[in-house]
Amino acid sequence: MRTAASVAFLAFIACLSAGPALAQSPDETWNGLPDRFQIDSGYFRLNADTVLRFEGGPGVGDIDFEQDLALDEKVDTFWVDGSWRLGRRHQVKLSFTRLQRERDQHTLQREFVWGGQTFNAGLTANSTSDIDVLGGYYRFAAYRSDRFEIGPTVGIGYLWVTAGIEATGTVTGPGGVPITRTLEQSATKGSITGAIGGYVTAWPAKRLVLRSDFLYIKVNPENAEASVTDWRVGGNFYFLRNVGLGAQYKYNEYRYDRDILSSELGGTIELDGFQLFLSFLF
Repeated sequence: MRTAASVAFLAFIACLSAGPALAQSPDETWNGLPDRFQIDSGYFRLNADTVLRFEGGPGVGDIDFEQDLALDEKVDTFWVDGSWRLGRRHQVKLSFTRLQRERDQHTLQREFVWGGQTFNAGLTANSTSDIDVLGGYYRFAAYRSDRFEIGPTVGIGYLWVTAGIEATGTVTGPGGVPITRTLEQSATKGSITGAIGGYVTAWPAKRLVLRSDFLYIKVNPENAEASVTDWRVGGNFYFLRNVGLGAQYKYNEYRYDRDILSSELGGTIELDGFQLFLSFLF
């Protein structure tokens, strides 16, 4: 599934580069900047809050990967975002973000259950947390002028989460007898995400654009409750006709609460932080 999504993403980028064969040329913009294709990519100073459970419902076996396993909550990562304006009022976007973290040789401070196995306090743990987010969005400009547009947005995407814990050490067994333990448990969950909301874009000056959008959805699949919150606010300054600098603050929350009898991976993932990026217009 991850390979297929990667191919789809590369195909989208190829479409962005294909030029006039894919769409009619839009009208000349008021500021002289291209308005058909946009590609943003750059640096993401990410704050992560990852609370996951493997086998069990909410409040049962919750593991805070930053607090319990000492994964770094401050993470640097890269992301890419592509946009294609199909017409004056229609636009599609595709984005991809990857977050990979690991922590070795952390001494567990409390006992917890993960995947049906008990990880005792005092064990030395190596842990990993990998998160990939692929999102696609459609925007409709309910109102659009040369310098302002606003309208609804609908999005669909895919979230991959892989989490694993490996621990070794000696614990006190029955009768005070020391016991050497080695535990290893990992889980992978892939799920479709979706969201609805709106966006605003404004050009206060010819080379400066301000943007904001908000997306949210809550659904109840069988024996579960899932929600997605996604919003951002920022701006781009184009010092050349085709190249600019951008900065924005972005927040994502993915929540997937399973039934208490479920053996699947669930929990809450929050990602937020400032993004600095280059923006290219075609």
